[in-house]
Amino acid sequence: MVASARNFRLEQERWRNSTTRSAFDSYAQHRAQQMALVAGWGGERLAVLGAGNCNDLDLAALSDRFRELHLFDIDGQALACAYERQSKRVQRACSLYERDLTGVALLIERWRLQAPEPLEALMAGWAELGRLVGEAGQFDAVLSTCLLSQVAMNLRDFFGLIPALNTALMAAITGHIVLAKTLTKPGGCLLVTSDCITNQFPIHREAAARGAMQAILHFSQQGAAFPGTDPRLIVDLLREVRFSQPELKRAWIWDLSQQSYLVYAVATTRVAPDGALTGAADARHRHA
Repeated sequence: MVASARNFRLEQERWRNSTTRSAFDSYAQHRAQQMALVAGWGGERLAVLGAGNCNDLDLAALSDRFRELHLFDIDGQALACAYERQSKRVQRACSLYERDLTGVALLIERWRLQAPEPLEALMAGWAELGRLVGEAGQFDAVLSTCLLSQVAMNLRDFFGLIPALNTALMAAITGHIVLAKTLTKPGGCLLVTSDCITNQFPIHREAAARGAMQAILHFSQQGAAFPGTDPRLIVDLLREVRFSQPELKRAWIWDLSQQSYLVYAVATTRVAPDGALTGAADARHRHA
């Protein structure tokens, strides 16, 4: 008998997070890359989507720049462990949210039995996410941190290679990006990072020859990226009139134990009304 969709996703994430819970030191290089990307950020409120164990972030440094750190993940146990690891000062800045960040967790079991139309799936997923937007409010800065690949793997493992997989995946990825944009206040910064290609492919050789970003684009054109993580797709989903042109900021290789990944970061800023700059965008300009 198939477990409920929600339990399946939660169990998958809890297992993955449990294998890296004590690996904070192993994330040092990857963490340094992500922290460098947000070095100019500052403001009242920061949202981290897919925070998990928080191994890829320096919460102490972020709490120096933001009064409030709001950490979101489907795995509440991982968030709680990350919270307990922090100093009392950092804990006072943190708020934890055990939430699905794709909108599809309660829907996919039904979809496996009867695949929805793509538009129906998008609308159903957003209906689930809308409540989170109302609860959390908006933020000076939003960071989605290597969540997309986890979504892709979870849905692949749940569905297998059936037509409903693609519909559910696009609803989940699109819903997450729309959520990230909606949580970003006018003048605020949005950064999406994603691991996308493993060392099943010669990523070290190609990155040395082409540079990491060009290696990602090269492999993605060959279909090597995790479904739903192609940077061209994420740039397209981020592109809209309320935001600046999405920019692929940097890419790097993340070496983790026996596995390595190519990772990229794409950034945009929500356009402030009347050309005003607020929150993290204002802080970024002050530090420029």
